[in-house]
Amino acid sequence: MKKIALIVFLSCLIPQINAQNIYDDALTAASYAYAHSKKAHGSNNVYHTQEYADKAIEAFQKVEGLAEQCNCKKANETAYAARVDMESSLQEDTYERSRFFAKRAKELGSKLLEQLTSCQASTGSYAQVDEEEYTEEANDIADASEEVSLKQKELELKKRQLELEQKQLEQEIAAQSKQKAEFEAKRAAELKEQTLIKSKAEIALQKLENALQELSVVLNQEAPFESQADYSRSESELKNESLDDTKNFYVNRVKELTQTAMQQFASSNMVDN
Repeated sequence: MKKIALIVFLSCLIPQINAQNIYDDALTAASYAYAHSKKAHGSNNVYHTQEYADKAIEAFQKVEGLAEQCNCKKANETAYAARVDMESSLQEDTYERSRFFAKRAKELGSKLLEQLTSCQASTGSYAQVDEEEYTEEANDIADASEEVSLKQKELELKKRQLELEQKQLEQEIAAQSKQKAEFEAKRAAELKEQTLIKSKAEIALQKLENALQELSVVLNQEAPFESQADYSRSESELKNESLDDTKNFYVNRVKELTQTAMQQFASSNMVDN
């Protein structure tokens, strides 16, 4: 977070440094312009006056652009006026007229230096204030970034917890699905065995009942053997009971069938006696 604050601070400070560099360049150019203007005014002939005037024009023109870049409006206007005077000095044919405009440009050159110095000083004080504001802003950004980082860590922790819970839930669902599949497979196998027992047991019970009826005839029983036992099971009944229940059902039917036969045979013997 401190690195972020430093980066923000430097990014805010660099424009101020650049502005100071522009002022330095503007003051240097203004110094050359003033010096050339002074020489142009102090020359003893029109040729020398115009020679230095030409150099001063170039310097004033440079100051115009630099003053505009650093938003020093007064210096920009003064540099423009001085350049115009120097251009007028070049256009004059007489020494006196040329020197007159050179003098005006020289006076404006001195004023130009004062204006640029004043602008630079003002910008420096503003820069100090801006630096404090930028530092405070950078600290605020750093604090906000740190808070965001903490929030992100909290969200990541919650995300991992949710992922863990989701994984556990998926494992539980998978285990339940496996248990269900195993139960259904086991139940299907059991139902298949129940169906087989049903088929064989009902055939065997029918044969047993037929045998008892034949035995009743052989023994000259007056009343034929009759059984009221119901030993058939439906598919739905098999599905609603276990394998042991199915076995017990047919065991009980055998008991009922044999008990009925024994009772009927016993009754017949008592009558004969």
